[in-house]
Amino acid sequence: MKKIATISIISIFLLSGVWWWTHSHQEKIDFNTQVRPILNKNCLACHGGVKQQSGLSFLFIEESFSPAKSGKTAIVPGNVRKSEMIHRITSDDPEIIMPPDKPPLSEKEIETLKLWVRQGAKFDSHWAYKSPKLESENASIDFFVERKLTEEGLSFSEKASRSTLLRRVSLDLTGLPPTYEEAQAFLTDQSDLAYEKLVDRLLQSPHFGEKWAAMWLDLARYADSQGYQKDLLRKEIWRYRDWLIHAFNNDLPFDQFTIEQLAGDLLEAPTDDQILATAFHRNTMTNDEGGTDDEEYRVAAVIDRVNTTFEVWQGTTIACVQCHSHPYDPIRHQEYYELYAYFNNTADADFSSDIPKTLLFSPPQRTHREQLQLELEEIGDSLSIEYQQKMKDFIAVQPGQVQIMKELPPDSSRVTRIFERGNWLAHGDTVFADTPDFLPASQYGRDRLGLAKWLVDGNNPLTSRVIVNRFWEQIFGNGIVYTLEDFGTQGRKPTHPKLLDYLAIKFQDDYQWSVKDLLKEIVMSQTYQQSSKITEEFYKKDRYNYLLARGPRYRLSAEAIRDQALTISGLLNRDVYGPSVMPPQPDGVWNVIRHVGSWQTDQGGDQHRRGIYTFWRRVSPYPSMMTFDVPSREVCVSRRIRTNTPLQAMVTLNDPVFVEAAEHLAVRMREEGGEKIEDQINYGYFLALMKEPDEIKHHELVDLYHKTNGSMELVANVILNLDEVIMMH
Repeated sequence: MKKIATISIISIFLLSGVWWWTHSHQEKIDFNTQVRPILNKNCLACHGGVKQQSGLSFLFIEESFSPAKSGKTAIVPGNVRKSEMIHRITSDDPEIIMPPDKPPLSEKEIETLKLWVRQGAKFDSHWAYKSPKLESENASIDFFVERKLTEEGLSFSEKASRSTLLRRVSLDLTGLPPTYEEAQAFLTDQSDLAYEKLVDRLLQSPHFGEKWAAMWLDLARYADSQGYQKDLLRKEIWRYRDWLIHAFNNDLPFDQFTIEQLAGDLLEAPTDDQILATAFHRNTMTNDEGGTDDEEYRVAAVIDRVNTTFEVWQGTTIACVQCHSHPYDPIRHQEYYELYAYFNNTADADFSSDIPKTLLFSPPQRTHREQLQLELEEIGDSLSIEYQQKMKDFIAVQPGQVQIMKELPPDSSRVTRIFERGNWLAHGDTVFADTPDFLPASQYGRDRLGLAKWLVDGNNPLTSRVIVNRFWEQIFGNGIVYTLEDFGTQGRKPTHPKLLDYLAIKFQDDYQWSVKDLLKEIVMSQTYQQSSKITEEFYKKDRYNYLLARGPRYRLSAEAIRDQALTISGLLNRDVYGPSVMPPQPDGVWNVIRHVGSWQTDQGGDQHRRGIYTFWRRVSPYPSMMTFDVPSREVCVSRRIRTNTPLQAMVTLNDPVFVEAAEHLAVRMREEGGEKIEDQINYGYFLALMKEPDEIKHHELVDLYHKTNGSMELVANVILNLDEVIMMH
């Protein structure tokens, strides 16, 4: 008996050793990359944020470890046998197998979940909710990109030609191609610092602010009208656009840029500029038609402000939490209304006539007025023609009535209650302004100013990541996180996570939120300066250039395509700032809107201003730009989806703006290109692409000229429609 007992003890000891050795040498399960995708795919539809069947949710840790309504616990860390989840997913009983009415989990998925439970069932925060970390003090953009390329068996492409780089960086930083004189100055400068000098000049260009304001206007859902059926005009909202261009041109630090737009009116002794900045959240649609409920549309505006703020600065889709907890991210239904409370304390009503207004100059208006004042003082009281003209100019610079918020008196501030299932008429528990638990707690006040400061606090793990990703996408065509609007668990993973963290830390700490410093680092990198030529190997391994083994190549934005055609032709009106303008538009486009006047095409050069200044009506945006994927601006749009349709070629071949541009380019080619037809055609091609055509293209263009009985206008039209011209490359 003793011998048997001894053998049993030894066997148990050996088996325990085998069990210990086996499990200690098994792979360590990573929750975010291995477990979360299984739960999201198979479990969260019934046990997530929308539904918590049986009182169970795998979205929130405490609920996963607590007994469900059945009394059984889904996950018991370290104990597979007692974990009801494992029992259900491995069962053969159709009454209890999970997930119901769906294919069962694969053997690999089941083993992953079992091993995860054995290892303690440790949940982990999503990568975007952890603070960014810097891997090395000597890191750089090229360091992270090259390391990734090496892992994939690739390497950097050769450097792009000087002409390509000139056009690329000019369009990227200012949205305009270089002029002939600018091109000659760069192409003949053989110094080592030629490219950096070019970059610095572009960063100081007054057109820099126009390029980057165009991006922000999509986020700010900017328009010259208020939306809904009547879509009445907002004749002074362009002053916010002026503020925005001015802020980018002056490199207003992004943290201050944020604070002023969300809460400039709450700053101590706010300036006119800071009050004007708050028009960011006055861009919401309003409806003052007969029979509408004033409070309903006020609530709609507040909801839009919550959703927009979190999409723009946190890369978080939060609109669904108005009705229920987030399906996939750890944001509770109650937390939505705690955010809502930050914005639910403004005195605005929906009716346009009742909204508080203040008289404000835009920043450039004020500068111009001050300059005129000085000039008038110098002239004195004479009645000279010059004095009279200066006085007319002075009077013409009038402040606009800009809607402001944007606070209620302390004794009448609103109470915020949860909307049951998102219904603004069905009120639940009272809540107070607060930030979501999945992010670091706020140390600031419970008003919009406190929220703005929390967003740009160094402890917030999302803001700097989200913002640098937006600027990266504008330069490379894709973000490091492809889904700019969604950094949550359903968004795309970053292609270069350590690069994203590096840029986020540099932007926030080293560059002190300077957009110009951030952009300079990007365009000075080897990654950016690569040739965009695609090889068969690149096409097979990385069709969409996520690995960045070549330079960016994508279709230009609607605004850039139009601005480029006007620049190349010599028609562009380079005036910066001012009211919206009406370039040529097909007749009858506004007939779809009731109670409106007609589109009055501007003259005297205003019709040739940059696309950013085009009058924007929400119900009926400018048609040719819609063809190139601009949004209506009824809601915030983070990412324009680029399409490729025959209609786009119809626009660039036949739209009055492009036809006129081709006609004027033809005049330039004849007058400035030399006496020979061949030289004139080469000159037109150079104006478009900063280089002369190769032999084949030159021959085809010359042949086209002769076949069309000497129509230089048609040749110019073809040049403006070349793939190379429409594309960034």
